[in-house]
Amino acid sequence: MGKVIDEVRVAVDGVVAVGAFGATAPTSAISSLTGTHTDYGYVSEDGVTETTSVSSEKIRAWQKAKVVRTTITEGTVSWKLVLIQTSADIVAMYYNGTVGTDGSIVIDPTKERPLLSLVIDVIDGNEVIRSYAPEAQITEVGDQVYQNGAPIGYEVTIEANYNETLAGSVKKWYSSIATPLAAVVTSATPSGLAVGGLLKISGRYFTLVAGVTGVKIGGVNATSYTVDDDSTIYAIVPAGTAGSAPITVTNPTGVSNSFAYTRA
Repeated sequence: MGKVIDEVRVAVDGVVAVGAFGATAPTSAISSLTGTHTDYGYVSEDGVTETTSVSSEKIRAWQKAKVVRTTITEGTVSWKLVLIQTSADIVAMYYNGTVGTDGSIVIDPTKERPLLSLVIDVIDGNEVIRSYAPEAQITEVGDQVYQNGAPIGYEVTIEANYNETLAGSVKKWYSSIATPLAAVVTSATPSGLAVGGLLKISGRYFTLVAGVTGVKIGGVNATSYTVDDDSTIYAIVPAGTAGSAPITVTNPTGVSNSFAYTRA
């Protein structure tokens, strides 16, 4: 392995996004979360502390008290952070209640906390480390301190519970070590565009690891295109013959599937 400077990551930026239990899961380190999770804004300068803890028990044999097996009795992954924006979403999550139209909230600290879907992105330039916990829950809240010169903070500890669908409690993606994959095109809208029309191409692996190097419509290079995110490209339909015009997207790994499209 050796010493590789480019493998040193720094948490320069980040996102803490919360969704309702059952919210649509992310599909990669940089797939869009629009409509499924809400970005909870700024976190205090102390950042996010992720803790993985494991408790174990040794099973010993009678003979010389030899350890013959070590069983895991408990294992948890949790995050501790202080949110510093006072919004309805954050106040409701911190106090576990509903914010009224008049800005009020009734606090019942004995009320059971709901399950949440949690996504935390750690960002270093173009590289992202993403943690996804589909069955997360707030297990502890910290003190509220009102102090001149300091932001009002909402300290929470969020723990990831085991999720049967995930077969674990947390899934992590590291964009910098992902295997490059060919792009996949899943849809193109609207149908029947003529030359000069703006076409939305949806799919996967448009930016992950290796970016898009070409978009063709009916075998002709798109007049121009913009890669919006890992799953969306906007392309201008080039000159061509009306009728069948399959769409392909190319990245350094190869050419995508040929997606059937009919142009005007």
